[in-house]
Amino acid sequence: MRILHVTKKFPPVVGGDATAVSSLTKVQSRSGHDVHVLTYRAEGIPETDHVHPVGPAQTPDGLDRIGARRLRGMRAMRVWSREHLATLGIELVHAHAVDVGSAVVRAAKRERIPILLTCHGVWFPYRPRWSLLGWVERSLLHQGYDAISSVDSASVNAIRRAGLPRAFLVPNGVDVSEFRMTGLAQSPVRFLFVGRHVFQKGIDVLLEATALVKSRVPEPFVLELAGDGPERQALERRARGLGLADTVRFLGSLPRPDLIEAYGRATVFVLPSRFEGFPLALLEAWAAGLPVIASKVGGIPDLCNEGNAMLVPAGQAEPLADSMISLLRDPIRRESLGAVGRDLVRTQYTWEAIASSYERVYTRFIPTKT
Repeated sequence: MRILHVTKKFPPVVGGDATAVSSLTKVQSRSGHDVHVLTYRAEGIPETDHVHPVGPAQTPDGLDRIGARRLRGMRAMRVWSREHLATLGIELVHAHAVDVGSAVVRAAKRERIPILLTCHGVWFPYRPRWSLLGWVERSLLHQGYDAISSVDSASVNAIRRAGLPRAFLVPNGVDVSEFRMTGLAQSPVRFLFVGRHVFQKGIDVLLEATALVKSRVPEPFVLELAGDGPERQALERRARGLGLADTVRFLGSLPRPDLIEAYGRATVFVLPSRFEGFPLALLEAWAAGLPVIASKVGGIPDLCNEGNAMLVPAGQAEPLADSMISLLRDPIRRESLGAVGRDLVRTQYTWEAIASSYERVYTRFIPTKT
């Protein structure tokens, strides 16, 4: 099958969606599919016979907000799809966000090419009912897709409640072979967060919890924050204000090899999100054998329970600090949780398994072009 994946990010641009699309395309290519990628243009993305960056060059941070360049990129995707879907002989379009999906869905329908939209989390259920952004997101789902998938059950249920019954669950995956376990027994204990520096991710709560931990235990520890975003400078000021300058390290946005190294030297992974889809970073932490502390929100309970992680209420520093102290002082518990998580991703969340799930959606729920 000749498949076109449409995505706002693609390596070397850093992001969970970039990693997911890249990993999926590699597995599909090995399985014999002829796979193409349409993406926004950004520094480092190669233009090849199968990778098609379009529009004005954008910064990684610009790809996460709607601005003039991103709107021009959507227009370029719309033009490209009109000109190339038929000439390339594309048999199925797989879009990975509502904005890029809306840019290509009309051309796909005109050419009678089936189209699947994958939402890597939906956010309208977390917005007020009167929210303009929530209304726009719901509207963009109603574009005539043959099927919609999402990576977590909460999002799938929200999409169905929005009047779209052909919504299906296909989670993210991880390449366990990329990761190695090196940091569990080291001293000092090293907590790791990976993600964008935005309100959603709850890093401000993590900093407050870290200050509580520091005030309550004599053992040395470090918190590393990998990622970047519009709140980074404010978070750096907050860390200094809490007296954490010697405890918290802001690593910035890391290239893939450096990110994998950060997982490898970590002791505990922390994800204090206020709302979340199906976080790829959590799977990566388990692939590295790390114990996980995470908020009980969104798709995280699809993955985590008391047998494989420590779940905490979102937005509350006290219970998060208690969990951090518990794992800081209990190396046996750290090792046990990390081993259970690693076994889980090795058996259920490989990209080969996820590609097979998408294959079932392609063949069962999307009509064949006639």
